[in-house]
Amino acid sequence: MLLRWILMSLFVRFLRAQENPEVIYAQVGGTVILPRYKIEGTEDNLYVNWNRENEETISRNPQSGIQKAKEIKTHADLTSDFSLKISPVQDSDFKTWSCEQHVLMKNVKKTYKLYHVTIPNLQPVMVGGIFSLQCNVVSSPLKPKVTWITPENSCDYKRYDSKSVTISDVSTCHSGVWTCKLEYGDRRTTEATTNVSVIDLFPSPDTIYTSSLSPSSTVNIPCSLYSYIPWSVLNKTGLTGGSWSFTPLSEPKSTRSLLSLSVGTVVRWDIADRTGRGPTVKERELKDHDLSIRDLHVSEKIKGDYTCSLKFNSKTLSRKVKVEVLKLSSSKGSLVYEGQGVNLTCTLGHQHSSDLEVKWNCSSCSFLSGLKPPHPSSLYIPEVKLKDRGKWTCKLWKNGTKLTSAVLVLKIEKAPVDIWLCVAITGGILGFILLLVIIIIFIRRHRQAMMYRRRKTKFCCCKNPQQNQKGFYKT
Repeated sequence: MLLRWILMSLFVRFLRAQENPEVIYAQVGGTVILPRYKIEGTEDNLYVNWNRENEETISRNPQSGIQKAKEIKTHADLTSDFSLKISPVQDSDFKTWSCEQHVLMKNVKKTYKLYHVTIPNLQPVMVGGIFSLQCNVVSSPLKPKVTWITPENSCDYKRYDSKSVTISDVSTCHSGVWTCKLEYGDRRTTEATTNVSVIDLFPSPDTIYTSSLSPSSTVNIPCSLYSYIPWSVLNKTGLTGGSWSFTPLSEPKSTRSLLSLSVGTVVRWDIADRTGRGPTVKERELKDHDLSIRDLHVSEKIKGDYTCSLKFNSKTLSRKVKVEVLKLSSSKGSLVYEGQGVNLTCTLGHQHSSDLEVKWNCSSCSFLSGLKPPHPSSLYIPEVKLKDRGKWTCKLWKNGTKLTSAVLVLKIEKAPVDIWLCVAITGGILGFILLLVIIIIFIRRHRQAMMYRRRKTKFCCCKNPQQNQKGFYKT
């Protein structure tokens, strides 16, 4: 008796299920799967017909395989177990669907009814602003439970158990895909999604370290929108312009305008300062969210602070980036003669911070073999040798990460013979002239002494016996 009652109850429930279509929610543009009710029997003899409002849409039979009705406009297909997959869902798909199955003498029919779940489109939201999301569910025999799920990368990843959610003080971590999850029926779920775009500039590095490894070395100064938003949409949110400005490290109070943003049907960077006093930048048309300065030629004059700005009616967004240029120089230039002393200096042009580390490298030299870390920023080689010639590299590191490197090719040659010959001849001539001058001076002094002696008056003392007079007489 109990078994009979159970069988009757199951039969009644089955008949009701056939009469009342099963509720399934879907979002236009999304994907939905209508499951096939599995019956006993081998699939080799299984016939499956999927109909929309009694119009055959797609079928499967063991002889001819899968066939679609060409006159029915829908993106429907069968899965591996012959369930119906509709992707993307169209407005014309929100009707009653039925699945008829035939296996030998068994006939089974299962019906479904698609109901709308919609989320109104949300315009891009300015960072710091406010937005609201609404999950609208069409009334059906079931009352689904609605839950909002924030994006996975959100700063507050959580669930909101309500049809609507409001977020204030918007930040970039609120951007991404928000999910409205419906739970209804016998553990059935449907997810509808919408994308939230936050208007803000992508975080930029505090400092960019670069160097001129070759005469054609260039560097990009990054600036971009955090979310990809078409310029046509940004123009509608109150975009009025933008700029790139530059403040040299040598003149912290002198700020120069480099580029100005021209908005409209064509958005482009235009050169703002054509005097040529600052870094040389290029004009270009902007077709994506990248606002960077591209291919800036590396030289000493690009060192400084660069500020990227976007101006809206309600707010101005800015990002600042400092550019440092590493330089490797020799006190004797690139050509040094063997035996000379030379000083190699690796510098940013000022005293660098304590968290920056310099590392020297030379493939063929022997001077660095005894140098222990930390390496100094300046190296003095008292007597260069021929094996010290070649490429010297100075690398700048921070917390185990290489920032940039500078290269100097040091040419070391033997001193030319003609130079030493000239030095010897010049020294001999100077010595001969000095000796000649000394001899001339000596001869002149000797002559002067002889002339002095000749001019002196001589007297003698004698006796004259004839006159018998005594005295001195001049001779």
